[in-house]
Amino acid sequence: MEGRGTRSIEKTLRRVLLLSIITFGVLIYLIFRNISLKELVNSLKPAWFLLLFMNTGVVVLMNGVKFKALVKSLKSDISYIDSLKIVLSSVFASNITPYYSGGIATQMYLLKKIKNDFNASTLVSISYTILTVIVSLIFAIIFFILPHPFLKGIRGSFLISVIALAFALSGLALFFMANPEKTKNFIKFIIRKFNLKFDEIQILLEVDAFSEGLKFMLKNPLNLMKLVLISFISQLLYEMIGLTSLKAIGINFDFYEAFLTQIASNFIATVGITPGGMGIVEGSYLLLFVPISHHFAPLQTFLFRMFSYYIPSLIGAFVFYRTLGTFDSEVLYK
Repeated sequence: MEGRGTRSIEKTLRRVLLLSIITFGVLIYLIFRNISLKELVNSLKPAWFLLLFMNTGVVVLMNGVKFKALVKSLKSDISYIDSLKIVLSSVFASNITPYYSGGIATQMYLLKKIKNDFNASTLVSISYTILTVIVSLIFAIIFFILPHPFLKGIRGSFLISVIALAFALSGLALFFMANPEKTKNFIKFIIRKFNLKFDEIQILLEVDAFSEGLKFMLKNPLNLMKLVLISFISQLLYEMIGLTSLKAIGINFDFYEAFLTQIASNFIATVGITPGGMGIVEGSYLLLFVPISHHFAPLQTFLFRMFSYYIPSLIGAFVFYRTLGTFDSEVLYK
């Protein structure tokens, strides 16, 4: 089993590596098509690069705090180092699987492995995902509340459409979790109406699991507020990676416009059809930021993805392997 699983994940890693090389190649081509090597070197601001590293690091540390707080909310505890191991490993697993599907499975597996007397690993991992949904809804609401007169034409319509879709999906997800019976009846109807070849029992079990996760979080409003606050700060700092990358290449920009554009671009990133959204995220991010960073847009896209995706994924891969002792695909796809 382990040999077959290891070969399977090695195949996955080869596909991810190939897609990364292609994506990197296209970005590097676009960078030097728009600016010269001399312009690139002259644009770099070392102090802002240091802040980029710090920004990325603080995001990871905050997610470790969030995971530890979730475990503690279930009347248990886990060391902060173990919490970081689980978070970093799940970042790697999420980023090499379509729709980020490997993250929850990895969190559950490692939490059971590290704390074998803990029987609520599924609830913790699902609650971690629910917090992401809640914070996405909050950011979408913020976007609509704040005025955005600079969003005009096709770009403006596209950004507003993305946020509206994110708002609708986040709200719908919470509604489905809050009404599991209606959700299960709806799923059964869709599967049978269109004769879909899905594992109906497994889907219904997952509906129950997410519903239980939401009920658990709503039992303690004060604790929920604390967890949402931690998640919000973590996501806010993640959004700042894109803006800090602009400063790292000497781009002066309107903070308000860039911040709202960054929020919209990250909603697109949630559509992770490819592993880690590779290709989709880079393309959409590049197009959205061209009006802000102009001919430096490919370089800024490269930096944003390097610090928000590739560096955390590489660190996560190292932690994943050191924690498990193998790259076993049974962890990702169980």
